[in-house]
Amino acid sequence: MSTFLKLLPLELNELTEFMEPPAEIAPDDRLVGDMSDTDKRLWTLGKLLEKDCNQYQLDAKYAPNKDQRRELIAKARELGAKSNILISLLWTSLRDEFELWSERNVGVRMGFKVVIVPEDIPPFIKSFGDK
Repeated sequence: MSTFLKLLPLELNELTEFMEPPAEIAPDDRLVGDMSDTDKRLWTLGKLLEKDCNQYQLDAKYAPNKDQRRELIAKARELGAKSNILISLLWTSLRDEFELWSERNVGVRMGFKVVIVPEDIPPFIKSFGDK
């Protein structure tokens, strides 16, 4: 088993504060429910790793030499991949928990709310709908 998988439960359980999703509920969003603590942990750790990934990418841009740049880029790739995995686990968890497998667009909003987001359908296609 990889070190990442061994340490993941420990890292998730160590989180005592959660990072709230930044987007507000939009008028067209359909509220489904609240995120569980496990989902909040997946979101938070995923976003923290994303933040660190972005910082490593920035540091790599200004690295003083090629070797340091290569190390920083490798770390950014690692953290980016791990962040993507955690966010994918979150979406899978939310779809399972709220039985949203038939929904195309699921989102999370301020207050740890889970929503179904309406699809953006171009107006010319909407004109083909029922009247």
